[in-house]
Amino acid sequence: MPLDFGAPLRPPQAPRLSDMVFDRLAEAIVHGQILPGENLRDQGLAERLGVSRMPVREALLRLERAGLVETSASRYTRVIEITPERTLEIVEHAGYLYGAATRMATRRMDDAQRTEALALLDAIIAAGTDRNAYFQAGRAYNRHILASCGNRSFLLVSDLVYTVDYVTRNVSFDGIMHVVRPMLDRLRRAIAEGDADAAERVVRELHGIDGDLPEVAQRAMS
Repeated sequence: MPLDFGAPLRPPQAPRLSDMVFDRLAEAIVHGQILPGENLRDQGLAERLGVSRMPVREALLRLERAGLVETSASRYTRVIEITPERTLEIVEHAGYLYGAATRMATRRMDDAQRTEALALLDAIIAAGTDRNAYFQAGRAYNRHILASCGNRSFLLVSDLVYTVDYVTRNVSFDGIMHVVRPMLDRLRRAIAEGDADAAERVVRELHGIDGDLPEVAQRAMS
């Protein structure tokens, strides 16, 4: 007998509550309102946010997948500690991921998507050394690139934008922007011209895979 699932399901128009909890917690971690190594208890978070424990648990699982928290069964769920080794690993991962997505997006974007990408890059450049504005614009830009690359699998790792911001929050922008700014200008030009090779190369450099940025970033973190 054919299985009857009834009427077609309709996706909710409003964001899921667990998504809202995730965004709130991720922002709090990035901005230092929740500290490295701090334990996260679902009951306490639920009370502070005015929600039930279920969306908090879902959000914590998502934070773990994003690499922002670590868990030990029946012992703890806590924000990861920032170490130089962990920072380099996460930034390297992001560089390869965003580099590939940028190559694909530069080739596949339509005119409207390209225009939006350039506008978001302009917002990053305009942010300068304003850390919060820079991170906010950067997250919006990277999410747009992941959504515009023509491969939905990349959306599964889009939460990495928060993790990169978190582990690089101790970098002195004054000590690194003189290197980053010319790279952003080159990236903008490559995307505008549809040069996928150049765009990917710049993104890799921005994440320390190639070029002089690793040494500069390490000095800026010291």
